[in-house]
Amino acid sequence: MSLRYKSQLPFPIIGTKTSTGTRTSVTLAGTYGTAKAFKVAGYSKLNLDVLYTMGAAETSNSIELLIEQSSDGVNYYRIPNETVTAGTSTLTAREFTFVGTNAAAATISIGLDIFYKYVRVSVKETGVGSNFGTAYVEGTLSGL
Repeated sequence: MSLRYKSQLPFPIIGTKTSTGTRTSVTLAGTYGTAKAFKVAGYSKLNLDVLYTMGAAETSNSIELLIEQSSDGVNYYRIPNETVTAGTSTLTAREFTFVGTNAAAATISIGLDIFYKYVRVSVKETGVGSNFGTAYVEGTLSGL
């Protein structure tokens, strides 16, 4: 059963999408490119839908997503991972990595809770032999 959000706002983050639903991906690079920042205040959930296609003749490459949050739109903070051992929490900077198997398009969905006013997303590809792949990232904001 869904939470019956009163508002759900889908929008392209990386790449473009026409009014008829045609998606245009961007070519990835080996380093995090220009990050896309956007306002999320007033919403409680963010879902990222990723369409990732490796370059021709590539195998086992990875797409990595870096997601940061900010209260002022200037200073951004990484989302952490937490591991707990014997009552001690250890935090590490979080990245989302998806390993592809071949050049066929793969889809990934990442759901996140929102705690700040702004979110910033950037992507890169690792393991590339000679042909970088492409990615399209769409966000959906959900709120009550």
